[in-house]
Amino acid sequence: MSGPATQPPVLATVRVRMYQVGFGDCFLLSFEYAGQAEPARHILIDFGTRQLAAGLNLADVAGEIDARTGGGPDVVVLSHRHQDHMSGFGGSGTDAVVGRWKPRLVVRSWTEDPAAPADATGPAGPGGTGLRAGLDQGRAFANALSQAIATSARGLRADVRELALAQLANQAAIDRLDAWSRTGQGVYVSYGQPLALDAVVPGVQVRVIGPPTVAQHKAVAKERATNREYWQLYQGLAATGAFDPAAAGAPTATDERLVGPARWLVERLQTPQLRSLLRIVTALDHAMNNTSVILLIQAGDRRLLFCGDAQVENWEYALSFAPDRQAVLELLRGVDLYKVGHHGSRNATPRTLFNLWNEAATRDRAMVALMSTKKGVFPGSPGSNTEVPRETLVTALGQRMKPLSSTMDLQPGVSHVEVAAPAFGDAEFTEVSN
Repeated sequence: MSGPATQPPVLATVRVRMYQVGFGDCFLLSFEYAGQAEPARHILIDFGTRQLAAGLNLADVAGEIDARTGGGPDVVVLSHRHQDHMSGFGGSGTDAVVGRWKPRLVVRSWTEDPAAPADATGPAGPGGTGLRAGLDQGRAFANALSQAIATSARGLRADVRELALAQLANQAAIDRLDAWSRTGQGVYVSYGQPLALDAVVPGVQVRVIGPPTVAQHKAVAKERATNREYWQLYQGLAATGAFDPAAAGAPTATDERLVGPARWLVERLQTPQLRSLLRIVTALDHAMNNTSVILLIQAGDRRLLFCGDAQVENWEYALSFAPDRQAVLELLRGVDLYKVGHHGSRNATPRTLFNLWNEAATRDRAMVALMSTKKGVFPGSPGSNTEVPRETLVTALGQRMKPLSSTMDLQPGVSHVEVAAPAFGDAEFTEVSN
């Protein structure tokens, strides 16, 4: 005779911590249950930096996450493969702590599946666009380029080098994520793919609204499709032997012989050629950003939107072309917490998305925005309106919702911004004093 059915735990509180990592992302979502009979469950979305804030290091952040979660998060989400979103997972002084974690679920973009062929158009099989191959080729080029330009470079050369560095894969972090995926469960997601999050975090559902596959939305491969023009300069440089690791006798990306001849060549390039190099690494940056995982998380009555660095080509499928777009738009109208895309970049919060929150029917509903960024990393050129964070965006967000920034809203020595809300009812997210 069987006993009474076990009742599922009831969500009570949703908490979000935005850790101070400078120019990068690190968000810990904690879900607490009524009566505390069920332990809180934790989702870590990204952990990395491009440029730390003064006096901080990732090892301390890892220690705080470890203590807060009781030994590591239950779920890890990597939005996309940029160092400012993944460097904390390995090779950045965090290994002693992070190496102990045993997440049960690891979520990454379909473009990160190590079993997928280079010409895959999605998680299920091959196609003809070569998006993955283009990303891999671009990363190899960025690696060579970052070594070729002296660290003392200024002006346009410095811009090229910094953007190239941002594209480099952190192999230690990738290895860690791959290992977790094998021992737990690794899922490589695309638009509309079911994700059984509530099996690990009871009472929490998630809708994957990005990235689309190339088969779903060809525009997501836009940068790859125009790479033929961009790579002409790469091919010309490769002919010198400086940038071609595959050429017989040529230096590899890790060979010290690469730096001398390649640096000599790059330092002598004229401004038009340097601008061509900048176009290459900018195109790669955009393509990688558009592989970002976009998650709409439903926890009781609370909706949280996390979008990595997704740009227009990624967003526009959900907002404009998906067969179920009307249902998605209705869900997006009810978002309570928005993780500001791409550290406040102008091209990562589409007007279509923002306008959903500014309609007459939704304008008065409370919202909070969390923006993890650091001023001065991307100052933009005069008159370009490309600074990050973009001031006009910050102003618009502030007029519609309560914006909290890791740059402007953290006092010295305080490691994180925390907000919390009841899982059910109309109460809004409020800031928790540290």
